[in-house]
Amino acid sequence: MSTELPSILVVDDIPNRRKEITQRLAGQDYQVREASNAEEVLKLFKETSFDLVITETELPSRSGLSLLQEVKKHHTETEVILVTHNATSYNLLQALRLGAFDFIVRPIDTSEILFSVIDRAYAQITLKRQNKALMQELEYKNQALLQALDMIKALNVSIERVNSALEVGDILSRLVDAALESLGARQGLLVLARADRQTFGVKICRGVITEFCQLHNAQLPEGLLLALARKGKPLMVPSELTTAQARHISDAERTLFAHPGLIAVPLHHRDKAIGMLALLGHPEANPFLEAHKQFLIQLAHHASLALEKSGIIHKLRRNGNGHTV
Repeated sequence: MSTELPSILVVDDIPNRRKEITQRLAGQDYQVREASNAEEVLKLFKETSFDLVITETELPSRSGLSLLQEVKKHHTETEVILVTHNATSYNLLQALRLGAFDFIVRPIDTSEILFSVIDRAYAQITLKRQNKALMQELEYKNQALLQALDMIKALNVSIERVNSALEVGDILSRLVDAALESLGARQGLLVLARADRQTFGVKICRGVITEFCQLHNAQLPEGLLLALARKGKPLMVPSELTTAQARHISDAERTLFAHPGLIAVPLHHRDKAIGMLALLGHPEANPFLEAHKQFLIQLAHHASLALEKSGIIHKLRRNGNGHTV
């Protein structure tokens, strides 16, 4: 919540009348500034904004009604109160149609008249801001809901894609491709563990330079990716790596982190970690989200089930006396 005091701009070309209002506001919880004409007001609005403008209707060069139009055109949240000695029905209707909050008729006999109008104006300002905040919150929640629905649809399509494969190589390839396409990552990397569970070799690369994949087919170099694979826990870095994470990057894998954003999730088979799927580089201006990590966890889980199914099918084939199942 903002702790700034409400701001009021008092506009009148006659100093004594202007001072009359500012002195009545003195000692109240307002930030008060003064201007003598419309040009001054517009110049001030280029530098800052005001919650409320209290302006004389009769001003040199441009009238208070003209100023009212200009302020409401470019600063719709600012309320304008007109001060006049000629509150005819025509002027009143014209001002209200142009967006004036209210009129104050001179002479201003007591401060209560002024404060009453100001209080009502600020109640209106507060209500508008609350409504705007609620609309923004509703819009954010609607966007989040739509994104969640899109992610569910993408996950269902990706799961079907992975489950339709029967061979281990096809399952793993479809896992990487589905993850990349669904999340829009720049690079995808799948590594598999060797027997010691400490050594990991690159199995599948997408968007990664060929030399890196070929050099590290048998053993991933010491660095951030190997540390994540050994840890065997999901990690999501929305955009830039932390200083501690960046320190783990080896020279061999530095080109992989040319773009911000990282999601890494372990791949399991029969409750054992057998590898890791890593996506590197989020789409332009769209950092990775927690929902993206959960998407990848679920997709990797279903890939694990597909691997289990593949193993059962191969076992049935071996025991089928040459008959295809």
